[in-house]
Amino acid sequence: MYQIILYSMKKLLKFDIIHPTEYLIEKQSEWIDLDSLSLDEYRNRLIALRSNYSDYYTYHLNETKEWEAEEFFLLDPVFLNKTAKELLGIKRYILKAKGIVLGKLFRINDYYQQKVIQKYINHFEPDVIFVRSQPLPSAFWSQFRNSSLLVARLSARLPRHWHPNDWDLIYTDQPDFKTFFDLHGTRTIMNDQGFDTRIIRELLNRDKQYECTFLGGLGTQNFLKRTEFINAVSQKIDFKWWGYWWKYGSDGRNLIDFPNLAQTYQGASSGLEMYQIFKDSKICLNDYVDTANGIGFNQRMFEVMGVGGFLLTRWAPNFEKDFPKGIFATYTDRTDCLEKIKYYLKENEERELIASAGQRFIAENYDYSRIAKDFSQEITEELFKKKIDLQNC
Repeated sequence: MYQIILYSMKKLLKFDIIHPTEYLIEKQSEWIDLDSLSLDEYRNRLIALRSNYSDYYTYHLNETKEWEAEEFFLLDPVFLNKTAKELLGIKRYILKAKGIVLGKLFRINDYYQQKVIQKYINHFEPDVIFVRSQPLPSAFWSQFRNSSLLVARLSARLPRHWHPNDWDLIYTDQPDFKTFFDLHGTRTIMNDQGFDTRIIRELLNRDKQYECTFLGGLGTQNFLKRTEFINAVSQKIDFKWWGYWWKYGSDGRNLIDFPNLAQTYQGASSGLEMYQIFKDSKICLNDYVDTANGIGFNQRMFEVMGVGGFLLTRWAPNFEKDFPKGIFATYTDRTDCLEKIKYYLKENEERELIASAGQRFIAENYDYSRIAKDFSQEITEELFKKKIDLQNC
């Protein structure tokens, strides 16, 4: 039976988001043909942004000819409505009206969204549901447990209304998460971050535009340590940052309460624009979310090195085991960071040699073609086990 599953065409539906939301709204406002796009055309438009994880998994799964893999974008009303239009036609208005009534009378939230997702899953009939981003309660996916392998990926803080036992398999790049999920009895696999080398062909080669930059989320929840650190560093250097301010569950302080960050903020960025900033920067500064517990393995490291940018990141105890020397630079504290920035801004040749070595290392070891191959083998094995278990029930 395993050989049949291995070599037969399998279907995977991946759920993800364009992040941050402000970036998506900005892009939608630029697309004058937005209303006329079909669902498939709009999906391809979103993928082409190269935001977040784009089609880095689904593209390479499809390339194996063993999978039919597709993207579904959450937290996007335009995508949701185009999906409803394709599946339901004018009946979508009845569904939406029912959702409004249930929300007002019984505080049932997301009825319309969940029903559209449910109908699309039933239409697509996936063997695997891969939820890469987690805006929905994990219990929602349990209704598909008898028909699909339920797979999640988590690398930031635990979402609200989320439990590891709602999944058949979890991927993470956080060792502490793996320990925690394994203790709950859900198989958890350490999954590499990566870089898709297709991105390189989609960027411009030009002179450096910026001295030192940071791209990512800041705020007083999940990012408190790096927010305070970057705020302190930014007042001493020629610095610009793009990203978003995390406004949920904070201690009450906003961007305006951090004058240095407010003054150097350049707006939301993601996708190809973000990659281009990495490539255009002399130094790309990096730090980790609070839940990383000091481990240096975030997606930003792979994105910066992947495009050939120079990465200056906080030292972490896993570096000696996970990375060779000479592919990025590290700092230990504020003083060390400022000294390293000053040094590498002067040492152009050394900086470029390190950046080139980092790019080669990522291309040879962390390309998504390899990551997707491992992913395919692992979920195929889990799918086989699940089918056997269901037959024995």
